[in-house]
Amino acid sequence: MTDRERALRKIAVGDIFHAEGQTGSSRTCITIVVRDTSIVARDISIQAIYEFDRRSGVAVRFFGTTPYRYTIDSIAPLPDDIRDIVRGLDKKYREGEYRRAEDPQWERPAGELALTEDQIRAYLFCADFYRANRI
Repeated sequence: MTDRERALRKIAVGDIFHAEGQTGSSRTCITIVVRDTSIVARDISIQAIYEFDRRSGVAVRFFGTTPYRYTIDSIAPLPDDIRDIVRGLDKKYREGEYRRAEDPQWERPAGELALTEDQIRAYLFCADFYRANRI
């Protein structure tokens, strides 16, 4: 087993990690299910679900008929304060998805998605932190 595979095996439900898309897109994800061969995670910002291969750390997500690859590139644990802010963002965005599922006509009130100073700080921290702490 490679060091990368060992690192991926450490991911547990509730863990936050980073994945990079083949186009350079950034995905901060929270683990929702861990299976023998896969890690199911939710992208915090857009609430999309990804199923990563547990050995390679790669997920393929289709946009229309075009497949895009995302690769887990950092599992470094965030500092407690940043982790709590990121989890709060996940909850905020997830609640919106639940509301939309209950009422497809529902729209967020204007300004509700505006980020607080702490949330901006957390996103900026994550960008630098994950880049500096790759698997």
